[in-house]
Amino acid sequence: MSPSYFPLRWESTGDQWWFASPLDWAAANGHYDLVRELIRLNANHLIKLTSLRRIRRLETVWDDEEQFDDVAKCRSRVAQKLFFECESKRGKNSLIRAGHGGWLLYTAASAGDLGFARDLLVKNPLLVFGEGEYGVTDIFYAAARSKNCEVFRLLFDFAASPRFLAGDGGELEEHIGEIPCDYKWDMVNRAVHAAARGGNLKILKVLLGDCFDVSAYRDTRGSTVLHAAAGRGQVEVVKDLIASFNIINSTDKFGNTALHVASYRGQLAVVEALTGRYPTLRYTEGGDRRPGTPRVAM
Repeated sequence: MSPSYFPLRWESTGDQWWFASPLDWAAANGHYDLVRELIRLNANHLIKLTSLRRIRRLETVWDDEEQFDDVAKCRSRVAQKLFFECESKRGKNSLIRAGHGGWLLYTAASAGDLGFARDLLVKNPLLVFGEGEYGVTDIFYAAARSKNCEVFRLLFDFAASPRFLAGDGGELEEHIGEIPCDYKWDMVNRAVHAAARGGNLKILKVLLGDCFDVSAYRDTRGSTVLHAAAGRGQVEVVKDLIASFNIINSTDKFGNTALHVASYRGQLAVVEALTGRYPTLRYTEGGDRRPGTPRVAM
C-alpha cells in the first residue's frame, strides 16, 4: 500500500527550495493514469520523470525513509505500465528508442523487480550499461539499494559477460571470446562500490570474497569502499569493513579519510561508529584540518 503522506518540498543548498512536483507525487504513489495524463499534457514531464538528478533527490527525501518503503515499487509499476504501453506490434519499444531504457532498468532495479528487469534485458541486454545520464554503476547502485540479491546478480552477470541480440529472431548471444581481465576488474570494482553505497552487505561480502587488500578497490577519486559506505551513511557496512580490514586511515586522492567524508556529509551514526571502535582516531590530518573540512567538496 502506498504512503498517504509525502513532504512536497525540502531545503536544498543555501536559501534554495526544491519542490516535488505533482508528477513526482503521482509516480511515487503508483498513479499511472495521472502520470500518463500529465505526460500527454506536456511532453517535458517525461524528461522530469526520467531525470537521474531528480530521482536522486527524491530517493533522499522519500525512498530513504522507512515510512515510504513502497515508493520505489510504486514508481516501478508506473514505469512498467508505461513501457508496455509504448510497445509496438513489431516488437519495438518507443520508450527505449527514445533513450529512456536506462531509466527503465534503474527503476526496475531500485524496486528489486526481477521480472521487469529481466524483460528489459531480454529486450535489449546492453541496457545494463545504461543510457544517457545512467551508467552501469548507477544501475548497480539501484540494485544494491533494493537489497534484492537476485536482481543484483542478474545485472552483474549481464555486465560481466555482455550479451547481444543475434539474428532476426532476437536471441541472446553471449560475448564470444575471452573477456579482458581489465574489463572484469572494472566491473567488479564498480559493483563493489555500488554495493557499499547502497548498503547491500550480503552482496558486498560475496564480491569481496577472500580479498585481503580491499583498499585496491578505488573509484576515480581514489575513494575506497569505506569512503563510499561512510558518505552514504551505511553504518552496518562501515562496521563490517572496519572490523574485517585495516582501512580506517585510508585516504582518497585529496587526503580525505572515511571520517572526513562522513563528517562532511553529516553522517553522525557513521562518525560515532568510526570513533567508537577507534577512540584514538586522529581528528586532524595534515596540519589543522578537521573531518568537517575536506580538501575538496564531495
